[in-house]
Amino acid sequence: MDISIQICSYNRKNVLRKCLEALCKLNYDRNKFELILVDDGSNDGAGQMIKDLNLPINHKYIYQENQGLAVARNKGIRAAEGQYILFIDDDIIADPELLNEHMRFHRKYMRSVVKGWVNHVDDLDNIKGPQFTWADFSTAFFWTSNVSVERKYLLQVGLFDEDFREYGWEDLELGIRLRKIGLTSRFNKKAIVYHYKGLWNKERFEKSIKVSQAKGRTAVLFCKKQPGFRTKVATGNYVARKMLNGILYFGGLGKKICESVIKDKNLEKFSPMELFCAQRLIDFEYFKALESK
Repeated sequence: MDISIQICSYNRKNVLRKCLEALCKLNYDRNKFELILVDDGSNDGAGQMIKDLNLPINHKYIYQENQGLAVARNKGIRAAEGQYILFIDDDIIADPELLNEHMRFHRKYMRSVVKGWVNHVDDLDNIKGPQFTWADFSTAFFWTSNVSVERKYLLQVGLFDEDFREYGWEDLELGIRLRKIGLTSRFNKKAIVYHYKGLWNKERFEKSIKVSQAKGRTAVLFCKKQPGFRTKVATGNYVARKMLNGILYFGGLGKKICESVIKDKNLEKFSPMELFCAQRLIDFEYFKALESK
């Protein structure tokens, strides 16, 4: 088995189905890859959906009570039989050449973390090929939307840290440990996935607020686990970034103005001004959670 694709999912049945259907179209020898899918306590019928799909690829479905991404990822790693593991998310659509491109780089570059292009899209039913957006840009060493590494190195550094129970930073924290044992990062722009986020609307905004609060809390844990310049910059946990947030917050006035722009609106799609205000409110909640710990 060359490579194991590892996905964790929680209550995303509809988009997960599209993700799995795309994996069945990969241009790679089906005897040489497998899918490890860990269900982190979904109650939306995902398990039955997966059974009904009757996937024509080697796969393992593992269900656990909701324990968070770190625990779920580690179960998937332990169950994997591939020499390499490719991590993607349950809202990812893979390009047919995804595995070929990851394996091409691993054969060319030893002791490497291979990152692919994560192209953010709003519509999974109308993908016209990769088109760069600023949301695609990332300097992360290890980002589980589209990254692969030899399994033995994950075991060597101790897998994901299971102290991370909420959303955020567990993959970057693992990346720091992989860097410390001498692995290098290689970016392959031809290893493409499409990351579905949907249109910015009221529903996405409300979900993003909750995610941002969790991410702020786990940022504190990340900084304790891996103190240093890189961690501070990644999390925004440094004086200049906090000052900028304080200026925008402006004693609560900035928050009130932003709330007034989007309050009580059943918006199907945010305008540029509404999106700007929504993003500021998300940031305010993040830094509030960061400072409260």
